Amino acid sequence: MQAGNGGSAIELHDLLLSVAEQLKVPLTVIARQAELGQLDQATSLDVTHVHTQATAALQLVDSYLLGLELVKSQTQLELEPVSIASTLADTAHHLEQFARQYGIELELHIAGKYEPVMAHGRGLRAALLSLGFALSEMVGAAEASRRRVITLAVHRTRQGIVTGMYSGQASGLTAANWRRARSLAGRANQPFAVANSGAGAGFFVADAILRSMQTALRVGRLSRQSGLAASFRPSQQLQFV
Repeated sequence: MQAGNGGSAIELHDLLLSVAEQLKVPLTVIARQAELGQLDQATSLDVTHVHTQATAALQLVDSYLLGLELVKSQTQLELEPVSIASTLADTAHHLEQFARQYGIELELHIAGKYEPVMAHGRGLRAALLSLGFALSEMVGAAEASRRRVITLAVHRTRQGIVTGMYSGQASGLTAANWRRARSLAGRANQPFAVANSGAGAGFFVADAILRSMQTALRVGRLSRQSGLAASFRPSQQLQFV
């Protein structure tokens, strides 16, 4: 299957401002930790924290570059059958250390069996991880009055197979706020004010990558939790046994 990428290339170029602003957060942490380690030998340098922040920053850059690579392929993108459940589980594994630094627990909600969906494998993984980093920062900056949880979920609807991430601390994720943030992406330092942390670039990078697959992030609800999710068309080529 092939998908047109429309204005995704322009959108990704415009996102450079948001990406640059977002990178200031982990890079500031890294610089501060290094400074403390150099100036005060009594200060314990949290190497794990530094490594996790650096890895997240590099992943955001890699996802941004992958998005540019996908939309550079003229006007068509080759899609293939991809296991949404295993991709979501792999995302949870790679996101776990980052979420833990914000005091967040991850829950994986994959009820039942799902046939593969038509997507771009590397792009889907990059989009979900970018979404997870951004939502972790948003939830981590929320009021710590209750247990912080992010649910990575997949379920079936009339629109297809839907996968996304949700949290009880993401009440600011409304359709109106998301539309406004999209319109400001690349034109404002903090286009997504309700993200509470940085520029929320991971949200927009994930959305742009998914748009190259003819889908996009939409606000959704799951068991009183708010979040962002995308729907995919099931593949007719393969079925799970």
